[in-house]
Amino acid sequence: MSASFSVIFQEIFLGCISTILSLLKILIPLMIVVEILMVYNVMEKLANRLQFLAKLMGMKNQSIFPLLVGVIMGVTYGAGTLIEINRQTPIPKKDYALIGIFMFLCHGIIETAFIFYVAGANIIAITIGRLLIAFVVTALAARLPMIRKMEDNIE
Repeated sequence: MSASFSVIFQEIFLGCISTILSLLKILIPLMIVVEILMVYNVMEKLANRLQFLAKLMGMKNQSIFPLLVGVIMGVTYGAGTLIEINRQTPIPKKDYALIGIFMFLCHGIIETAFIFYVAGANIIAITIGRLLIAFVVTALAARLPMIRKMEDNIE
């Protein structure tokens, strides 16, 4: 009971094409929504409302915007935003470290959730779980001695 190379190749090819098409149905509209969010400054408005989270995680208020962008839109957008904000208003090394920890655990949450959805996962559980774990780990890391001693240093 062995399959020929052409049958195996056809299954692999058709499976890949099917998966790619499923992902594109989600990612293309998602990227359109992301661009609309950026045009209408929705991210900035949301960041202003979430300033209290910065204090809970041991960060300065200016760090919440790049963190939020990274969590929602991904590491690339978040890193670009972090670099640009640091040019205008320097961010302490401690906040860089905490943003890095949070984004390591929880980045691109919308995109990742929809990719998991295509695979059949419960996106609500995954999203809430990732956010909670990242928040708790970051808040705990902010209290570590090696992170606390970075507090006064500005990059």
